[in-house]
Amino acid sequence: MKNKFVKHIENLFTKEDKLILAISGGADSVALALLLFGNGFNFSFAHCNFNLRGKESDGDEKFVVDLSKQLNINCEIKHFDTEKYALENSISIQMAARDLRYNWFENLRKKTNSDYILVAHHSDDDKETFFINLIRGSGMRGFLGMKEKKNKIIRPLLSFSRKEIEEYLHQKNQSFRTDNSNVDTKYLRNNIRHHLLPLIYDMNPSFGKNIEMEMKYLNEVFDVFSEVIDKRKSEIVSSYKDGISIDIGKLVKDKNDNILMYEILSPYGFSETEKVLKSAKGESGKVFYSETHKLLIDREKIFVSKRKKSEVEKIFIEKEESKINFPLKLAFSISENTNVIPNENIAKIDFEKLTFPLTLRKWKEGDYFYPLGMNGKKKLSDFFIDNKLSLFEKEDIWILCSDQKVVWIVGSRIDDRFKITENSKKAYIAELF
Repeated sequence: MKNKFVKHIENLFTKEDKLILAISGGADSVALALLLFGNGFNFSFAHCNFNLRGKESDGDEKFVVDLSKQLNINCEIKHFDTEKYALENSISIQMAARDLRYNWFENLRKKTNSDYILVAHHSDDDKETFFINLIRGSGMRGFLGMKEKKNKIIRPLLSFSRKEIEEYLHQKNQSFRTDNSNVDTKYLRNNIRHHLLPLIYDMNPSFGKNIEMEMKYLNEVFDVFSEVIDKRKSEIVSSYKDGISIDIGKLVKDKNDNILMYEILSPYGFSETEKVLKSAKGESGKVFYSETHKLLIDREKIFVSKRKKSEVEKIFIEKEESKINFPLKLAFSISENTNVIPNENIAKIDFEKLTFPLTLRKWKEGDYFYPLGMNGKKKLSDFFIDNKLSLFEKEDIWILCSDQKVVWIVGSRIDDRFKITENSKKAYIAELF
């Protein structure tokens, strides 16, 4: 692996470059540390403690510090209050961790006058990401793979597999940290890693090489595609102080308006652009949200601007809605099966008792509901106290409402007024995923 590594990184960086290695303590970043050290590169460690896994996070930090002492490498450690940042910015924990680490890496690079930041993504990460994007929907960009070198970020291990990396560490008799959450298949990436990919390799052992060639081809196709899209966008999109505006009239005249709409909006976090386009053709005043931006359809224009931290979102759920991805990932369906299976992440409700559109919003003081299985109403604030929710947990609670009545405390309890009974004919199912 050492010889392959030296040859591979010839056009990525040199021994004259000052490097920062983003090291977690996992196999891939530890292997990259040994390869850099063994080949005499000038580098230092940067480790993020996101304080999300208690003693495990602290154990990772200690491991990295011990390794830095063993190799006599300078080590920078940064602690983050990731949950607080996610709440303050109304984004997911995953996005918060990404923002925090890459912002810190770049600040550290400038502070230390370093040339590049090295991250240890490998080829298996690339393949898993391909399928994550395919399943969630990401447009063509999601199938292009990670870039080995993008601005000041370099991924020197993208041509190496997880198996190669772990075999190399075994040969070196080098230990590494294992994140226990990596085996939990409730996470999509882990499901793909432990179930889907082994099945595909079993059907075709050459799959790894095949998909790498396909991704290379798609990158070339995307270059041509981008030239055409950029020209069309320049005719339709205008910039203004707070964001962009889209000329609806010019957009809908394009025979590829749906693809064009997706390419315009996806950089701002919007994925279900068909719904936006449909509204743009006849529903002025409609508002959509992504994790980072707000979209307003206003007569002849679509305005996209960055969401304000203090902005309170209210999402409307139409009867025909099948899923939403923001502010929570929820799937909706209607079924004639009215059997109830206890599950906090699934609300099964009497369809005929609902008034559409439903509303999804943050809870507020004074909200009350009739907890399933209990007599009388209860303030949500008292319900949270009884269930010993922390301040952070309470701040992150969303409620699903029908005609201003609480139907479901999402991820917790439904309201007794909307429960399935022996007289119920249809069930409305809302599932948190």
